Amino acid sequence: MTVIVAVPGAALAQERPAPDAQREQAFVEALRREDPVTADRYVALRDARAEAIVELRRVEAQYNAAGRDLRALFTRHLVQARNKYAEASLALLDFYDERDRAAIQRYQEEIERVNALTEERRRSRAELEKLRSPN
Repeated sequence: MTVIVAVPGAALAQERPAPDAQREQAFVEALRREDPVTADRYVALRDARAEAIVELRRVEAQYNAAGRDLRALFTRHLVQARNKYAEASLALLDFYDERDRAAIQRYQEEIERVNALTEERRRSRAELEKLRSPN
């Protein structure tokens, strides 16, 4: 039985450039100001993904270093490492999606508030224009 395992090393490199440490720190600090629990959750998810990447690369190196006859011994570990990486990445994406949906909701509420104020000013302007006009 031949098992073909795609090695996602290139995908990992293309997925996101190396994080800018200052930008990352600013993001975590902003999260911490908003909600420390959310910041802690993000850091845990980010760290779990980083650990999964390290583990995946370690297993990929073992797999690639093994000869053809021994690669089958590492296939299960490689698949597990890839699954762990995918799960950690999906959890981080879920975090971003949840945060973005909450931001969209806040923005929509603010837009509605601004639209109501604009409509109120339009009505006031119309009433004032009537007062200014000669009958």
